[in-house]
Amino acid sequence: MRTDLPFAKWHRLSAPDFSAEKQACGFCRFYYCVQMDRHIFLIGPGGVGKTSSGPHLARHLGRKFVDLDELFMSGPGHIGRYIKDNGYARYVRENSKVFFDHVFRRSPPCVCALSSGFLIAEVEAKTVELNRVSVKKVGYSVLLLPHADPDQCATIVVTRQVRRGLNLRPEIERPKFLERLPVYRSLADQVTVFQGRPEGAAHSIFAQLNKAKNL
Repeated sequence: MRTDLPFAKWHRLSAPDFSAEKQACGFCRFYYCVQMDRHIFLIGPGGVGKTSSGPHLARHLGRKFVDLDELFMSGPGHIGRYIKDNGYARYVRENSKVFFDHVFRRSPPCVCALSSGFLIAEVEAKTVELNRVSVKKVGYSVLLLPHADPDQCATIVVTRQVRRGLNLRPEIERPKFLERLPVYRSLADQVTVFQGRPEGAAHSIFAQLNKAKNL
């Protein structure tokens, strides 16, 4: 285990015993090594399972779960309406401000689901770059995918997105997902591939975190 990295406050902790979840998936109690002053960021497009698996992962790590989209809606307002009234560029700037005000500067180490466009957007390049640098500085990023094959993954994720009833069109969202996927992979410290219930996805992320040498 390395201790020469920045933010080097190392602790050896045992995983909380969630017997119901453990019985459901046969996941055994074990020790994990986690750097206590770094956030865990769940990144990726909508539909990969950030919001649904995040609370389960947070319980395993004994941390608070924060959803950046929920923070935005509890402050500036409904995301869709905000974009319609103010434009996407202003939304990107305001969303970044919410992140810095409530996560980067104030929150103790947490599990945070980032907005789908927080690290990738076609506007506000300087804001997006600042977001990327800041996330890298204070956290460890996990990209959750439902399938290892990009085409299969796109089919699953886009189907989920369309089912949300946000008037998204598969012929637009599919090529966008495939274009952005390599970028998300390049920004991730860890890629976890899992198809199943959110509890299982959280277990899979947690097990992979246990093996990470730079946490």
